[in-house]
Amino acid sequence: MISPNYPLPPPIGWQCQSRLPALIPGPAIPVQTNLSLPKPDLNALLSQLSVTRRQVLPQGMGITNQPARLIPAFWRQFPTGQFNAITDVPGLKVGHVSVYRDLPSKVRTGVTAIVPDAASLTDGQGNLANTAFHAAAVNLNGNGELTGRGPLETAGLLNSPIILTNTYSVGAAHQGVFDYFAKHHRGQWTGQLPVIGECWDGYYNTIEDPALTPQDTVAALESAHSGPVQQGRTGAGTGMRSFEMHAGIGSASRKIRLNGKEYTIGVLVNANHSKLNNLNPLLRSALENQFQTPLENLRQSDNRDHANRPPLPSPRQGSIITMIATDLPLDSKALHQLAERAGLGIGNTGSIMATTSGDYAIAFSTANPVQVGENASPINKSETINPDFLSPIFQATIEAVTEAQLNSITAAHAK
Repeated sequence: MISPNYPLPPPIGWQCQSRLPALIPGPAIPVQTNLSLPKPDLNALLSQLSVTRRQVLPQGMGITNQPARLIPAFWRQFPTGQFNAITDVPGLKVGHVSVYRDLPSKVRTGVTAIVPDAASLTDGQGNLANTAFHAAAVNLNGNGELTGRGPLETAGLLNSPIILTNTYSVGAAHQGVFDYFAKHHRGQWTGQLPVIGECWDGYYNTIEDPALTPQDTVAALESAHSGPVQQGRTGAGTGMRSFEMHAGIGSASRKIRLNGKEYTIGVLVNANHSKLNNLNPLLRSALENQFQTPLENLRQSDNRDHANRPPLPSPRQGSIITMIATDLPLDSKALHQLAERAGLGIGNTGSIMATTSGDYAIAFSTANPVQVGENASPINKSETINPDFLSPIFQATIEAVTEAQLNSITAAHAK
């Protein structure tokens, strides 16, 4: 990343006129210089010099894989997984690509990929192209875009990685998914409808200036890995803003025992929603204790990082996209109920899901992968959880959604 004051060398190949000091008395002699090299595109030059694309970002930049835990004790009735992240669900991977640019305009944006490792989840029998997972999607307040939702809801199956990005980059991300499958599984992907969720990051990011390419989505998919998840101002969350403060990617997980076996529920959010005066007072107090300053001070400090754009209409309150993954054997009906509980976790923080907010949730299970395509079986057999035992699963999910939002804020302010 290069600061706006980075000294650039004089451009070569420009037509210029200079006045050399005369060696004899009299006026200076004008000298015309016109080199044959083409005139460079200054904006392109600055852009190339000042763009930084990162797949793994260092600590100390509003990014961490261990955000401070602030959720009150009465919302901690279930233990977390090893990483307190969506990747605690076996077979789940997350990848980020972030784009920083200061010149010629301020860019803070990126792509996040949530990828089921189909090969490991099918004992090597399947891959991301020919394997689907039971899933459901819910429109909590649909002033936004979630592509691929139609076939997901119709079949109750997810046959695509999930990509998160900014509003203006949905098309680039869409093409990037096609490019990824063409590169790695050519001719095998029968789904052909990428699942892309967007949030508007135009407060911190000059969103009108295209900064993301299909290759960034390919890179996010290829860099996806298990283990700790980078959170805060990274990937799709790089330019996001929640409760009028830096936020972005947040993740959390919960463990639950059923019938003597331990299962995991993992959540990842891209938090870009709500106003500070809506924040739950208990959570506001916890955040102020963590940051050792009133949140109004933090809001004012964060707002100075804006992208120098004209004032926005004051009612606009952004969006939140929620991903819920689990290894519990749930069918699409139960997963629909699980996705609905994301709204309760969002409400716990104080968000009202304003009319301008694009709030969607997807829930999917890795427990019973379904073969699709040429080798698909006409009959699928799988176990599912008795609906009478869903209530504690709902509660654990609400806890994880609540905490993931807090983690997005604390991670975004990590030092």
